[in-house]
Parts: sequence; structure tokens; C-alpha cells
Amino acid sequence: MRAEIRKQLELCADEKYRDFSAGLIPGVKDMLGVRLPILRKKAAEISKGDWRGEVSRFDGAYEDIYIEEIMLRGMIIGYGTRSTDVSADEGIGWLELMIPHIDNWSVCDSFCNSFTFASKNRDAVWEHIQKYLYSDKEFEVRTAVILILNQFLKYDADGGKITRKKTVTMDDINRKSAYKVTNPYLEKILDTLNREFPQGYYARMAVAWTLAEAMVVFPYEVHAMLTGSCRLDDWTYNKTLSKICESRNPDAEVKEYIKTLKR
Repeated sequence: MRAEIRKQLELCADEKYRDFSAGLIPGVKDMLGVRLPILRKKAAEISKGDWRGEVSRFDGAYEDIYIEEIMLRGMIIGYGTRSTDVSADEGIGWLELMIPHIDNWSVCDSFCNSFTFASKNRDAVWEHIQKYLYSDKEFEVRTAVILILNQFLKYDADGGKITRKKTVTMDDINRKSAYKVTNPYLEKILDTLNREFPQGYYARMAVAWTLAEAMVVFPYEVHAMLTGSCRLDDWTYNKTLSKICESRNPDAEVKEYIKTLKR
């Protein structure tokens, strides 16, 4: 990141927040402690100007030092690619540029949340992330899965946002209800996630989180996957059940039932 932007970030550093955050992100040594709303605001400002020139500087002359610099780049890409003048090929190019620099869950999740380009170009992005879904690298897999969670799972056939069910009941998981919202990617998503994930903890956690979220949008389909020919490894399967039970949406009866499915 350029020196002037780094200096601006350093002025926003919060020592207490840094110490708190450092304990949540294993392996990260260089952290300022800049809060996410500040990074988002800075990214939004930069994205209104020559954002392409800014984020293309992943080279020795502008080597990032702090995790916040990498997060800021990801957010700038996310905001910048929302412009209508960004083609599918260009947006995917920026995704390609960013992924090699994602090596922790915090950078991954903040980038995937901001990269709404994916929800507007789902066919192209879905095809492109297949190589990452089946990568042997932990954070490539996590990035692809969290993109599915944030930009694919909760959109209907017309690109509208699908609302989570406020309460999931046994009737919801045992039969298709009158809740007629459809997701053209749901079958692909469940097929893709229904396998073992040996790549590591953060990849498995991403899968469990995504399936737990899917449960409160499409409970019948997810329940059918978990109780049918489920190929998830035992750890990811059990963690998925745990994440479902941690959610506020399934009612008490559903949670008690889900606990009985543990391997």
C-alpha cells in the first residue's frame, strides 16, 4: 500500500482493538488495530477515484505490511467492481489478483462480503471458483465457500435477496412447505459441499457455517442432504449440526432432533 494511505491507517490504529483482534486471527503478526467501519469508509472513498491503479500495486514497490492494508485492497476491489463499467472478465481478473493474498479468515470474510460483483455475475464466477473449491489450499477453499455463502446462497432466480426463515420447524425440514422461493444454484451448492474437506480447519468451518445458514433458508433440502447420502467427513458433519443448533432460527424441537443425528 502507498505510504500516504499507510500513514492514514496508522493514525486510525487502536491498540486495545489490535490486542483483542490479534487473539482471534492466529498467525497474524503485523496488525494496526483499525476497525472495519474505518476500512470500509476508506475503501469507499478510494473506489470513487482511480481504484484500479491503487489495487493493482501488489508489487515490491508497494508491498503491504499490515493485515489492514490487505483487507483494504480487498474492500476496494469489492466496491470498485460494483461499477456498471466492470465486465465479467475484468471482475474475475480482480478476484484472481486478490485470492493469493488471502491467508486468514478475517481477510477472506471481509473480502467475500464486499465482493457483490459475484452476485451480479453468478454464472461466470461460479464456473471460475470451481478450481478453488477443489484446491488443496485451505484459504482458497474457504474463499470460494464464503463467496457461495455471501453471494450465491441467498439469491433467487431473479437476483433478489432471499429472506431467512424466522423459525424453522419440524414441518419445514420434513416436507417442502408453501415457502416457494427457489435458488437456481441450491442443488449445485449442496452437491459441491457434500464431500470430505481435508484442506484444514478454516475450510471445514466455512462449509459448516454455510450449511447451517442454508438450513434456515432451505431447511427441507439441507435436511435431506444431511440424512441422505451425506459424504461430509465426520468433523465437518458434526460441526454443521452444532452450528445449526447455535442458530436462533430452528425451534427447540428441531434442535433436539438435530442433536440425535450426531455421528
